[in-house]
Amino acid sequence: MPPETMQDDYLYQPCDLLPPVGENLMTHLFHNPHEANEKAITYLRSPKKRKQKLAICQQRGTNIGWGIHLVEGWAVTKLWLSAFAVFSCSFVFAVAWSVLKHDVQGAFGVADWFVGLATLGLGSLQAVSQGE
Repeated sequence: MPPETMQDDYLYQPCDLLPPVGENLMTHLFHNPHEANEKAITYLRSPKKRKQKLAICQQRGTNIGWGIHLVEGWAVTKLWLSAFAVFSCSFVFAVAWSVLKHDVQGAFGVADWFVGLATLGLGSLQAVSQGE
């Protein structure tokens, strides 16, 4: 979407969703393009130039235009935060177990199982989401 400083140059309906039409509607229209029309909310929320048409620069061969760029895949930051949370919780568990039961080897053995199961779970989720 265009930056707010360029809002006067573009016409579109602001929206809190990203993508601005919602992923379910976008998927439906992708699979059924005959159901989309110019009065649909997807058209209204797509940025359009107000004062001039988007044209190709004759010297560079391109020109800057605004639209919607979708990136499909995993949210890497959330994965790292999840992995850090699992590691932190298992470490706290291991320290607590070793202090309470005076068994460092057993504590970290159980904590390693937590980390291993979390790794296996995240790997399984990724394999299932990619259809493998």
